[in-house]
Amino acid sequence: MKRTALALGIAATAALPPTTYATSTGLNNIPTADTPGHREGVFQWFSTFPTQGKADHWLGFKTGLKPFGAMHRFEGGFDSHLAPGDSGPVVFQFKYAVQPWSHLPTLGLGSANLALTREDRDRAGQPFSFAVLTHDFGWLRAHAGYALQHGHNTALFGLDRTVKLFGRDLMLRGDFRQIDDQDQWLGSAGFLFHFHNNLALESWVSQPTDHGPTLLTLKLNFIFRF
Repeated sequence: MKRTALALGIAATAALPPTTYATSTGLNNIPTADTPGHREGVFQWFSTFPTQGKADHWLGFKTGLKPFGAMHRFEGGFDSHLAPGDSGPVVFQFKYAVQPWSHLPTLGLGSANLALTREDRDRAGQPFSFAVLTHDFGWLRAHAGYALQHGHNTALFGLDRTVKLFGRDLMLRGDFRQIDDQDQWLGSAGFLFHFHNNLALESWVSQPTDHGPTLLTLKLNFIFRF
């Protein structure tokens, strides 16, 4: 597992339906089979800036475990909307990833946006459950899967490639997912750069294929080990 995967995540954006996603490790707007490393935690502050309307601000946390060795990996986390308007609710996420054979793709199974009460689900939306395959071809990695959410099922596709910049990992990445009850697609392109052993910056631009605002997302990750 490349270290660049430690701080990846999906952010909730105003272009999507009212469905906020706990920051399950992924590319820009899709989850992948990646997880943080064993006993590694990631605090995340992320904001989205639409071309129309106000910016949204979020705070999240996730961690990874490998209690049975590298073949079986687990991830758990939570996040919460901070502003504008009322903060919350807190929503949770979990993921299980397995790669029985090193030459075959890794399978990730998970669920995000898990709110504890009916009132919280009314605000945050329904759970977002997914299955996704991630495969490293050497010169790039590919991701494909499908997610289930009431009224918002979606196919998931993405690519990423890691290069060196100033001796540190720079991941270039893009993805596509369906939005608006599968009426259109949301495409994105962005990067993740580890500018310090414990700090990583993510940024990407998301654009619906038919209608809706363009969004810029910025995310700062603080990575630590326990």
